Amino acid sequence: MPLVETSSLVHFSIPVNDLEESLKFYTDVLGMTFRGKVGPNGRCVMCGETPIILVERPQPRPFDETMEHNGQLCHQAFHVSSEDYDRAQASFEANGVKVLGEEWRKSGTFNGRSFYFFDPSGNRLEINDPTPPFWPEGVE
Repeated sequence: MPLVETSSLVHFSIPVNDLEESLKFYTDVLGMTFRGKVGPNGRCVMCGETPIILVERPQPRPFDETMEHNGQLCHQAFHVSSEDYDRAQASFEANGVKVLGEEWRKSGTFNGRSFYFFDPSGNRLEINDPTPPFWPEGVE
């Protein structure tokens, strides 16, 4: 038996280099809503019902450092509709968002189509469409 039964997520935090630049990215690019300030160096945005606190680092870190230290598996993933997925995929690079590539999965823990990209601080993010409008041949 566990020591405690957790029932839901209250919030999670993402470290960022520039608080205002990141707030703009998470609201203007990813469509999250600003909820309010959290202390002197935090800003809360809402992804659906989940609060995310953007926390400004005391010292900015190099953009590529996150991937070097955390690897590919450490990232945050967000569900979107098929329409939003297509729109994001078509517009992110044109708007200066560094995109890594796309992945399709019919089996495993998380399914659908996903593409990976970075926020302005180098945090690896994922957009996932769990019910794509089609499946390419050969996807398992």
